[in-house]
Amino acid sequence: MNYLIELTSINAAAARLGRAIIRTATILSPGLSAKIQRPIYLKLENTQIGGSFKARGVLNKFASLQAELSLKRFVAVSGGNFGIAVAEASSKLGADVTIVMPQSAPASSIAKIRSLGVSVIVASNVNEAFAQAEDLARQGYVVLDDCADTTIAEGHGTLALEFIEDCPQLTDVFVAVGGGAMLAGVATALKKQKPHIRIWGVETAGANSMDQALRLGKPMEIEVSSIISTLGVPMVSELMLRHAQAYVEEMVVVSDRDAVEGMVSFGEDGKQWVELASGALVAAAQKIAPQLPSDATIGLIVCGGNISSEDRQKWIASLHKQ
Repeated sequence: MNYLIELTSINAAAARLGRAIIRTATILSPGLSAKIQRPIYLKLENTQIGGSFKARGVLNKFASLQAELSLKRFVAVSGGNFGIAVAEASSKLGADVTIVMPQSAPASSIAKIRSLGVSVIVASNVNEAFAQAEDLARQGYVVLDDCADTTIAEGHGTLALEFIEDCPQLTDVFVAVGGGAMLAGVATALKKQKPHIRIWGVETAGANSMDQALRLGKPMEIEVSSIISTLGVPMVSELMLRHAQAYVEEMVVVSDRDAVEGMVSFGEDGKQWVELASGALVAAAQKIAPQLPSDATIGLIVCGGNISSEDRQKWIASLHKQ
């Protein structure tokens, strides 16, 4: 499949979403700029509805399904944020949704979804979660798949319209990659408006399905071993791979430990409460920044802040055990 998202579709999504989502702030981070030795601007999607960028794509998708919402049942697989976004939207719109999540998903995310009155199935691992969703699909459920849906990716791309408008001097943008829908939408929005901007995808070792797909030239299934459930997609879709091939400079793969340290740095240096997927961005930017021109301006998409104090303390404690 060679189809790529168009900028016009992302603009249409922005108009459709309107005030249903928050236009999140773009801020300069003096602390992270000093740490990375380049100006660092943050797009604060951790302050979005539901605590992550996912609300954008989910609400755009539900807008396209209005005629079916009261007639069909839906299922989604999630490591946390997508499930929260789907649950919040469905509770407002009255959709019948089941979320399937791996055991590795944050307990706080599972509890949040259940508190919204949405059914959650907890599977032993992410592969089993996808298998259970397939079983429900065979029973007539409509699968909401943020790993292979252009409507969702176009919704996610709306954050990049805001980012480049608020910070037109951006030269390099780092994007955390799970299934790749945010990468596809963001890269399209940025590259279509500023062709010379550089897009860097970020994954953790053990959740680097996009990195492996780019190396092979085709999607391949990996064994997910990273602690970061929101990035743990076993195989990216052909569609999202095509966008990465078209727009990404490189996939930057960092360790789980790097991501935890980055999460801590976001708190101490960036003054932001973020989850591990966002923490991985700091490590990736530190790795790439020395290769960039001295006048580079870096943007980090702070994809989410859905982490409990308990989980945060657990991951920080794990640093001292290694």
